[in-house]
Amino acid sequence: MQIRTHVFLLVSCFSSVALAQNSQNSKFAGPYAQFGVGYQTASPSFSNTSLSAAGQNLSPNISVSNASSFTGTFAAGYNFLSGTPLLLGLGIEYTPFPTSDASASASYSGSYGTYQNSASVHINNSLNIFLAPGLALDQTKLLYAKVGYTGSSANGVNTDFYMGGTSWGFGYKQIISTGLYGFAEYNYVNYGSLNRTLNGTLKTPSNISVPATLSSTVTANTSTVLFGLGYQF
Repeated sequence: MQIRTHVFLLVSCFSSVALAQNSQNSKFAGPYAQFGVGYQTASPSFSNTSLSAAGQNLSPNISVSNASSFTGTFAAGYNFLSGTPLLLGLGIEYTPFPTSDASASASYSGSYGTYQNSASVHINNSLNIFLAPGLALDQTKLLYAKVGYTGSSANGVNTDFYMGGTSWGFGYKQIISTGLYGFAEYNYVNYGSLNRTLNGTLKTPSNISVPATLSSTVTANTSTVLFGLGYQF
């Protein structure tokens, strides 16, 4: 029994030393810069939607289409050694490419008349500031997670506005040669909610056009898969 205990303690000591060496010798410690290309999907949704027209609050039907497109990012950061075999990264990521247009349409048909309107919006110039805890599998392999805050500009019909929300992701990095590495990554951003209005007209049963205002709480999120190259300085 004592022999087994001694063997177990000896193996544990060797494992701890090996993990410490992996962490101390990790080639991912220090500053880095990278770029990636991939595919992004933007998904809007609507709630608390109402249509004000002819002195009434009406309930329109809403249909939404997601937007998917290729994208690219540039990022830079610094990985600190924080323990065995952990790293902690701090980074900033910029996406200059806009998403394709996500669109929504609203319609109403009832005793007060008919209404039809649509709008589209795309997100661009996204800036993400994040923390990235990582696990060094060995000197040249790194698993990591990301959590941060993303701010973006959004462009719609006759309106520009700001959107901001929380971001998270995870990925894997592999050293290819001295300093050069490849990576694969998934990112998700929840932009929270905004209250938006859209002006239009309602056609009454007597074919008279009256002003109409569509109000809704809009939420949006994006999902992105990236593949790329980077350099660890």
